[in-house]
Amino acid sequence: MPPRRQPAPSGTDVLRPSRPVRSRSTSRSSRSSAGSANSRRAGVRTSAPSRSAATPAARSLDRAQEALDQAAKTEKELRASLKEHGEAVTAARHDLDKRDHDLQVMKSQLKTAKKSRKQAAKQLGKASKSAAAKK
Repeated sequence: MPPRRQPAPSGTDVLRPSRPVRSRSTSRSSRSSAGSANSRRAGVRTSAPSRSAATPAARSLDRAQEALDQAAKTEKELRASLKEHGEAVTAARHDLDKRDHDLQVMKSQLKTAKKSRKQAAKQLGKASKSAAAKK
């Protein structure tokens, strides 16, 4: 059975799901009645009535429409993948920002602890000197 011709796409038809890829052979022997296009395409509905593409131009238009449908499907998949990976990158950035903040807090605590230790050592030194002076 020759490929079916699709109507010219409107502005919203560009992102509709693609049809299954057909073999490029045109011999009738390769298309038996058990594996006809209708049985392979079970569940896939087209908006165009059943018409055969008899001319090379019609077949070319069909191939171009299939290519557009496949490109739209690929674009949709890539956009979904981009969104998913974008969310993963955002989560990683948030984690990195949190770790950076934690690191800054730790540095600040270390600085405070170091300063406190020096002050305690200084006060201990003064106390020991004053105790020695009283003797």
